Amino acid sequence: MLLSCKEATSLIEKQAVFPLTFVEKCRLYIHVKMCVVCNIYRHQSKLIEKAIAKWLHTEGSPDDHLPPKTKERIIEKIKEE
Repeated sequence: MLLSCKEATSLIEKQAVFPLTFVEKCRLYIHVKMCVVCNIYRHQSKLIEKAIAKWLHTEGSPDDHLPPKTKERIIEKIKEE
């Protein structure tokens, strides 16, 4: 049985924390191959995970802030999507 997009996104997020079963992996693989939107979601989710991991492992102070121009660029990129 095919996954719904809601089930696929749930598995994408679950995959970041827990290993998926063989059946879950297969079902997610098939769904993502057929669904462009979920494929994009999976890619974005991986990028967010990498960014968070990098942010958590930097040696910067907790009081560090993004420069205003960087914040503006991020907001513009989000609006484009």
